Amino acid sequence: MIKMIVTDIDGTLLPEAMPVPPADVTRVIGRLLDLGVRIVLASGRPYSSLRNLFPELRGRLTYLCSNGSVVMEGEKPLAAISIGSPKEISRALDFARGRNEAWHIDSWAKAYTECTDPAYLDMIRGVGVEIERVDDVEALGVPLTKLSIVYPDGPDAHFEDPDLDPFKEIFSVAPAGLVFMDFNKQGVNKGSAVKNLCDTFGIRQDEYMVFGDAMNDLTMLEPARNSWCSERSVPAVKAVCAHTFAPPEEGGVLKILQALADEMSGSR
Repeated sequence: MIKMIVTDIDGTLLPEAMPVPPADVTRVIGRLLDLGVRIVLASGRPYSSLRNLFPELRGRLTYLCSNGSVVMEGEKPLAAISIGSPKEISRALDFARGRNEAWHIDSWAKAYTECTDPAYLDMIRGVGVEIERVDDVEALGVPLTKLSIVYPDGPDAHFEDPDLDPFKEIFSVAPAGLVFMDFNKQGVNKGSAVKNLCDTFGIRQDEYMVFGDAMNDLTMLEPARNSWCSERSVPAVKAVCAHTFAPPEEGGVLKILQALADEMSGSR
């Protein structure tokens, strides 16, 4: 019996950067919650964005935010893990600043950037992220949980760049979505957060389904027996998944969840 569903958002449950989910997605998630299934929204987005996706279901959802650095049960924090020491954060930020590309860094709930491009700020705010432009991120004195750097031609093509090698020894580095390369604390990722949820709530590997599309989903897809990735996923992601789903524009994950809800309703 399925007790938990873990799903990535952008490119998986919803098209990339969709700020408001369609009503039928909200409806099927509500049905599954009513059937006793734990629903986990697993994303690189910070909590400020995820909590606003399904406001009518807010107190009933589990949020795996910032690639697993922040985990919320409704509005109750279960985990918030810093990206690293001040020295490690400074090194990563110096790398981000030196690239002359846009970037932002999450705290447990919102995001910050030193970038001044209004188009970039509008893009981030367009998916419901609360983001603040500041002169010096390191002077904030707040926990920082994930760094996202823009690679305009796509992060997958740059994952093996030698300039990233020193950072892979310090951080969990992974392509995320269409343009971001994400940096989390070493060993902290979506997979580690899902494992902690399974351990906390006594859920076995065959009792949950997981959906993802990108390299930052790999760590949560690989251990799962009921793993699903997008038909558009890169070969490394497809290689660890048992099934594929159609793009969200074609209702891929939605149709699978609807079928599960129908099956569970019929068995009662």
